[in-house]
Amino acid sequence: MDKLLNPDLGLIITTIVTFALLVLILKKAAWKPILEGINQREGKIRGDLERAEKAQAEAEALRLKYESQLTEAQRTIQEMVNQARNEAARARADLLTAAKEESERTLEKGRRDLAGETERLKGELQKEVAGLSMAIAEKIVNRSLDARVQEDVLKDALKSVTGAN
Repeated sequence: MDKLLNPDLGLIITTIVTFALLVLILKKAAWKPILEGINQREGKIRGDLERAEKAQAEAEALRLKYESQLTEAQRTIQEMVNQARNEAARARADLLTAAKEESERTLEKGRRDLAGETERLKGELQKEVAGLSMAIAEKIVNRSLDARVQEDVLKDALKSVTGAN
């Protein structure tokens, strides 16, 4: 145990020289390739991280772009629906107006036709009444009136019938 507490000077120098040679050999042969491998791996990891961050940023930009496009599409669709509703309401109002105008025209035409038919029937009735009046008057008087007198009587009868209405 004494040797452990008081080592030999030759052993110390041999150990130091061996250790220095080992460090030199490792530095030339092993440390350089190990450090280069570690540095390459670190560079690769940094590059991968940068690419991942870039891809994430691009994905976020695309997501925002698609969200804005989706929002715009929804707004456009809502505008189209509103426009279609407005156009349908206008078309309905136009159809109602056209139908109302058509019914008014038909009603007015019917009134005119009825008024014309009424006037025509009144004229026929007046002629019929005048003819009957002439026939009655002729039978009462028992004589035949000449054409001029008959025409005057007819005119008087028509005036009296027209005046009574």
